Amino acid sequence: MEILDGMHVEEIICVRLDYGDDFHKCIEQVAREKDIQTGVVLSGIGTFDVARIHHIVHTDFPAEDKFIEKEGPIELCSVQGIIADYKPHMHCTMALRGDELFSGHLEPGCSILYLGEVVIAKLSGKPLTRDRHPERGTPRLVAKKEPQ
Repeated sequence: MEILDGMHVEEIICVRLDYGDDFHKCIEQVAREKDIQTGVVLSGIGTFDVARIHHIVHTDFPAEDKFIEKEGPIELCSVQGIIADYKPHMHCTMALRGDELFSGHLEPGCSILYLGEVVIAKLSGKPLTRDRHPERGTPRLVAKKEPQ
């Protein structure tokens, strides 16, 4: 474990997504346009006509992902995550036609149907990035090293 402290909420940003917008790509675009090097996706809801996620398939190393694509109508019940180095890593829960629940890592390719709403906290103080664990190869959140 490593505690990554020393950050402060600089700004709260609300984002509206419209028909046809790619949820993941829009959050990446917001991170770039609003200079959110480090942030938190606090909350998000919406509807998709197409959703794309992945989840892990076993507990061995290296990790293996299974990608799933569903066609709607799909309710995005919740999404949250961390933005590090301008790249969002988001997990979500969705419902297909209101009765089939699924969850996982939200991928590019989730297309907004009626609406999308997201709240993001821009953090300052200590930039974060991701690297790979030296033994397991899994991604991990770390403080970004200052250039020397």
